[in-house]
Amino acid sequence: MRCKKTKAGCVSMWCTLLLLICPMIMAAVGDTPFTIETQNVTQNITYGEKTNDVIPIVLSADNNYGPQMYVTMLSILKNSNVDTRYDFYLLVPSDFKAMYKYFILEIGDQYGCEINFIDMRSAFANSPLKNDWPAPAYYRLLIPDLLPNYKKCLYLDTDIVVRHDLTELFNTDLEDFYIAGINERHAVIDEFKYLSSINLHGAKHYINSGVLVMNLDLMRKDHLKEKLVSTAKHGVDGEKAFMWADQDALNIVCRGRVKLLDLKFNVFPGIFDSILDSEDFLSKMKEFYGEKQFGEACNDPLILHFAGGKPWKSPTAMFDNRWWEICRLSPFYEEILYRYIASRVIADIDAKIDARCRECIHSALGYSKCNYYRCIILSKLTFGKKKAHYQHKCEEIKKVLGIH
Repeated sequence: MRCKKTKAGCVSMWCTLLLLICPMIMAAVGDTPFTIETQNVTQNITYGEKTNDVIPIVLSADNNYGPQMYVTMLSILKNSNVDTRYDFYLLVPSDFKAMYKYFILEIGDQYGCEINFIDMRSAFANSPLKNDWPAPAYYRLLIPDLLPNYKKCLYLDTDIVVRHDLTELFNTDLEDFYIAGINERHAVIDEFKYLSSINLHGAKHYINSGVLVMNLDLMRKDHLKEKLVSTAKHGVDGEKAFMWADQDALNIVCRGRVKLLDLKFNVFPGIFDSILDSEDFLSKMKEFYGEKQFGEACNDPLILHFAGGKPWKSPTAMFDNRWWEICRLSPFYEEILYRYIASRVIADIDAKIDARCRECIHSALGYSKCNYYRCIILSKLTFGKKKAHYQHKCEEIKKVLGIH
């Protein structure tokens, strides 16, 4: 006896198969309380013999971003000058996968740089202020105490591709500033009304926290770690979490002591979509940064920051190929590619199922092109209330189906 396969059964089978082939790595959810103590976090850290000759770079990630952390590091090392030395300090949770550590340590050996994993344990594992930001987003607030041997450091997000040597960025004269960064693009365009709700008025000095030069000496001297953690913990008026998590905390605590960097050090590929779509956007960006700085950043960005659309999730209009070029050289290329293909196929299946469901519902309610033309004909053949009824029905079907 032969069984007939339904469409729903086929879809279910394909989804199951794809999920088996391309398993999604889920971040472990900590059940420990919100923690600000870090005295046990800094074990087994190796510092260069002459820290003044080294550029320390800090990155943070959980298992969701382990492969992306590798890609960012590989882009830094591949595009560095031969005489530049980087040491990496990687802030990770206790359950960070051994496989990710193994491959990351391999590139450290290959390029002759120091790789240090800092186990962040339960830090920020379960903040009482709920939001969608994972714990690693907050780790950067603890950096001043995590790197006591350094006067300054670079912090980079792991959705970044570095295209040139980072010496120029690291050599930024911080003077009496705590941190240096690039203006948050949302604030530049619409002045981000949200800022006034957290007592930050105007976009001029509100920066994105994905690329930072940090004045660690000064931050330690003024006990900024404690202030940053307290601000992040209490959120807006002690009631709700910040919209932009660590970024809001940094901008609030460092207010008045933030240095602005050249746009080329943190270029968001998403801005190019906006430029193509809106002449007003282009004029605002040129006005804010100046035509020269804006033009140089567009033509030769030093850092590409995929803060909006992620190349490994959905294609962006420009520069996503720069990320894939580096990813292709990593041991995680197939894993990321399979996930990408699976997500696109599943999204396509979901879209088709949704479209079919809408079509069935519309049909059941009489919203079909066939019924639309029937009502047009009947509105011509009837009079009075009947005519008005069919005319009304015509307009109703036309609106639901989007007929022009």
